[in-house]
Amino acid sequence: MICPRCGRPQPPPDSPGAPRPGATRYCVHCGRVLAGVRWVALPPDALRPREPRRPRRPYAGPPRYAATPRWSLRTWMPAPEPGPDGALPVPPPREPEEVLRRTAELLVRVATATLALSGLGALAEAWRYGLLVASRSSALSSGPLAFSDALVTLVGLLAPVAALATGVLFLRWLHLGREIAAAYSGTRPARRMWAVVVGSVLPGPNLTVPGAALTELEHTASALPADARPWPSAPVRRWWVAWDASVVLGVAAVLRGLGESTQALADSVLLHAIADVAAAVAAWATVRVVAHLTELLAPQLRPAGREAVVGVGSPAEEPGGDSAAAEDRVAAGGGRSGGVGTEVG
Repeated sequence: MICPRCGRPQPPPDSPGAPRPGATRYCVHCGRVLAGVRWVALPPDALRPREPRRPRRPYAGPPRYAATPRWSLRTWMPAPEPGPDGALPVPPPREPEEVLRRTAELLVRVATATLALSGLGALAEAWRYGLLVASRSSALSSGPLAFSDALVTLVGLLAPVAALATGVLFLRWLHLGREIAAAYSGTRPARRMWAVVVGSVLPGPNLTVPGAALTELEHTASALPADARPWPSAPVRRWWVAWDASVVLGVAAVLRGLGESTQALADSVLLHAIADVAAAVAAWATVRVVAHLTELLAPQLRPAGREAVVGVGSPAEEPGGDSAAAEDRVAAGGGRSGGVGTEVG
């Protein structure tokens, strides 16, 4: 045995002076305790079977998919914390009537904006026409001409956008109204919604299809017999006439503007002014007919009024059983000395 501290060999156990077997052995040279076990590092056993190494594949680039992957990470949203009264209640779904009223309110606002822009456009075109008439006899300064051109260009960009938004909201409102009317009456609309949309866009049918759809909607919302012939009311007729006039005048103004002569340009300015007036009238008629039909389909409850005392007096004494009838007349407001009336709030 070799001392790990000094590196000197120790005498054999059976030599004289060696410690007895079982006793703690110390180095005879440096006095360090000799360990009973000696650790010897040996190479691994060559006969132990080893796992075969897998050949490393060459790099083939980033991962690729033969088709669009359908998996994805789930969107995490924090759950609402419960309040002192427990978990938060789930909001109930909106009723179709409420959705119709909200859509009608937005449609009325956009139609009002279209009305204002169309009126401003009519004034701008009328001013331009006045400048054309004035330029026949005298030269004009550049200031009024530049302002007129800028105003006509600005309104010409904003008014079509507002009119398009009004048309989209009108078709949305019409679709909701047809569904509510069909649910109330238990019938099915005579025209499909896609047919109404296509008929409202195509030139020619757009003169008759929107008005007919409104007439059918009003007929169903009024709870009239399904086999009766629909007949438009005054608001629907006014809207129908204003809509057809605006479409015809708008097309005429565009076609007249294709001419290259001076008279064609002057006529185009005048037709644009008249078409803007017709568009403003159509927007006003849209506001009226939407309010009329929305009130039929989704009426809102309003307070009927409040009761107020309009007179106090002593009831007249009548003999026999007529006193009770007299009291009833006084309570109903029909007595000679006064009663209780209704003051409309």
